[in-house]
Amino acid sequence: MAVKVVIKLDGLESIAKAFKNKLPVVRIGVLGKDTRSDGKTNAEIGAAHEFGTSTIPQRSFLRMPLIEKLDSELDKSDLKKEDYLKEVIKTKSIVRFMKRIAKAAEAVVSQAFSTGGFGKWARWKNPNYKNNSGQLLVDTAQLRDSISSEVK
Repeated sequence: MAVKVVIKLDGLESIAKAFKNKLPVVRIGVLGKDTRSDGKTNAEIGAAHEFGTSTIPQRSFLRMPLIEKLDSELDKSDLKKEDYLKEVIKTKSIVRFMKRIAKAAEAVVSQAFSTGGFGKWARWKNPNYKNNSGQLLVDTAQLRDSISSEVK
């Protein structure tokens, strides 16, 4: 008995064209160079907390949230629906899709700020430190508000 196999390759050429050129790169983090009132940049403050220093414990607001939560955030969104693949095929570009992923990543980082790193960030050790917001890493909101993304 012969088995007939039919493979539909509709749109494959369009997908190949969308990926033919170098894939765009998504960057998320403190992309600006704004200087704070204390003379430091948000990027410097962010790096100190992201990686920790001799006096500041590590409070990852980028790597940990994105590694642990981005995939489930994408599962909850509609970004994995067939319509987005159809858009990539139709436009022959993946840039708009990648921009949507970047915005989802920004949302995950924002959630980390509002939940104290999903409860994982070290508490303040200095009992005399007055935090205006009551949230870890959110006192003036300059660091949280400096998070952005770009697709190039």
